[in-house]
Amino acid sequence: MNKINKQSLWQRIIFGELYRNYHFKDFDWGIIFSVFFFTLFGIVMISSVSLPIMDGSFSITLSHLSKIIIALIIFLLIFRFPISFWSKIDIQILLFSFFLLFLVYVPFIGQEVNGANRWIRVFGFSFQPSELMKFALIIYISSYCSRRLEEFKEKWLGFWKPILVVVMAISLILFEPDLGSSAVIFVVALSIMFIAGAPMKHLLLIFSLGMSVFIVMILAVPWRMKRILSFMNPWETYQEEGWQLSHSLIAFGRGDWFGVGLGESLQKLHYLPDAQTDFIFAIIAEEMGLLFCILLVMLFSFLIFKCFYIGRLARHAQYYLGSYIAYGAGICIALHVFINIGVSSGMLPTKGITLPFISFGGTNLLLMFALVALVLRINFEISESFSNKNKILNV
Repeated sequence: MNKINKQSLWQRIIFGELYRNYHFKDFDWGIIFSVFFFTLFGIVMISSVSLPIMDGSFSITLSHLSKIIIALIIFLLIFRFPISFWSKIDIQILLFSFFLLFLVYVPFIGQEVNGANRWIRVFGFSFQPSELMKFALIIYISSYCSRRLEEFKEKWLGFWKPILVVVMAISLILFEPDLGSSAVIFVVALSIMFIAGAPMKHLLLIFSLGMSVFIVMILAVPWRMKRILSFMNPWETYQEEGWQLSHSLIAFGRGDWFGVGLGESLQKLHYLPDAQTDFIFAIIAEEMGLLFCILLVMLFSFLIFKCFYIGRLARHAQYYLGSYIAYGAGICIALHVFINIGVSSGMLPTKGITLPFISFGGTNLLLMFALVALVLRINFEISESFSNKNKILNV
């Protein structure tokens, strides 16, 4: 019989179980290094962007540091529990997310920012429920597809049940309004269903209906249409809708290949709104240069590839729940990176999506650390199962 060693105090704190053959060497250190680098670099950039604010610079950096600490605590808490635990409480997490989405419309709790009700504020803390909904739907859809795989593939009703939940979530988020988060949830949900083997005709029908709704939402609201048109040529509306994108492109131009130097950006001097959140990549391009931006994109690609690779490993091990969650987490991170960089560089219309691990934004930071914790836990469980099989074969 194989001997199972008693874990040390630190192993118990991190792994959450007393008698298991868990070891720190089983971590995917590539993912950990990437996230560690992004987080440290984010602290540097938030400090750089907030310097012109003078008295508020230290408080902004301190606020970001406090959010990182909370995110690390969330990371450890999520990692301690097996993936099967999250599958058992997927409905509860989903219902809680819906409850929070309703709270944004409650007076004195919901917080309106720039005409949008996307935040709830309790005891001085702000929280964006749509970010929790992304986490909840990744868990719920992955659990549903893994539990009812045959029903999901073969029956219309099996396919429409999770779609109905996704439509309800997107509808509430669109009313805030938040078109960016709705689009992310829509793409992530359909991607997980596609990977799970949903019939292509069902997916094409839902995708067509979804795109039609998004087009109507853009055409029905004049300022959204103006934003689309200004994205095509921001210099024509430089003083109005094209202001943000124009100054973002100026930042890219000033940075050239090697940047003007850390802390030397001019566009952060109240020219580029939301420089610490939605347009932080433009400030990175200005201060660090295009070459560093390419390296940053490569490192993000590495992180996303690792998520997909772990999803593939889980699929080969017939660990479908872990596979769908890992793929969903990777797609969610990839969409945030793609949209943020696409908006900053003028490839996409202006939309408020933060750059993972780097932008100032507490709720999204919590989401990203939570997703990484799930992926690392999946990799950990796969490694443990392979290790146990090898021990059995060697006996």
